[in-house]
Amino acid sequence: MDKSLQNLQQFSNFYIDFHEKIFNTHVKCMQHLFAAIPFQKFNKIDIAEKIKHRQPILNPQQLIIEEKDLEQLFDFVYPVVKQYLHLRKKEVSRLGELNDKRKFSLKELLIALINKDTQTFDNFSKKLAVPSLLLEMITELISAPYFELVAEFFSKKLSKFQWCEPFCPICGGIPSMAQINEQTGLKILWCRRCNNPWTFTDKICPHCMNSEIKSQSFIFLTNFKPYRIEACNKCNNYLKTIDNLIQFNQVNFSVVNIATYYLDLLAKNYGYQLNNYVRFYFDQQQFS
Repeated sequence: MDKSLQNLQQFSNFYIDFHEKIFNTHVKCMQHLFAAIPFQKFNKIDIAEKIKHRQPILNPQQLIIEEKDLEQLFDFVYPVVKQYLHLRKKEVSRLGELNDKRKFSLKELLIALINKDTQTFDNFSKKLAVPSLLLEMITELISAPYFELVAEFFSKKLSKFQWCEPFCPICGGIPSMAQINEQTGLKILWCRRCNNPWTFTDKICPHCMNSEIKSQSFIFLTNFKPYRIEACNKCNNYLKTIDNLIQFNQVNFSVVNIATYYLDLLAKNYGYQLNNYVRFYFDQQQFS
């Protein structure tokens, strides 16, 4: 077998198997959180005020999750991470030992994730001798079940308001995928972190708000596939997009996002910038 094909097969097995285990683990995490977190406290949040000021619902002052709950989530997720991230075995083991000794705060990392505070991750990385990207991904993996439950809690309330920003109204995350109906021009963005969709304007880059069509690229594998890449040549970012006119069935973004990793590879080969989440998994397998 050709070396590149062998690498692709190995990566495919790793990537899909890992996320299948993570999905199953996140179900257990959500069961724990559903019983442990007083979600009714979110009723005090003035959503109209948030929307008016273009602010996502979650912020560091309104997390209502305790350190002990995050530690429980870490205990659920960590064994899966340790099993699969072979190339970072030393750093992953060290992270587990440091967490057992309570040498760092998971909540501080969660706040940094929400605030897109890369400096905090860098500071923790130097202090703990653990790569910053590993810390960021661990934080994403343990917080995703919490984010998703928060998104479910607010979904009906949010439907009464109009939100057309380039970031998620729940957690402030950037979109990982989109769904577009070319006939109506309706575009739906999707947040990987909390599994929340929202409407957006078509033909505008959600990363830099570039609206010049000439500086945007649309990459299709074939005319009969519902998936494509929408890329911006100004900021060098891309978005995996589903064409509603080809894909008629209801879309499970979480599943499709994992299944279309080949589009991330294609975007990488075209020189577009991978987000940290995708780059992390490629780096773990030394995949190129």
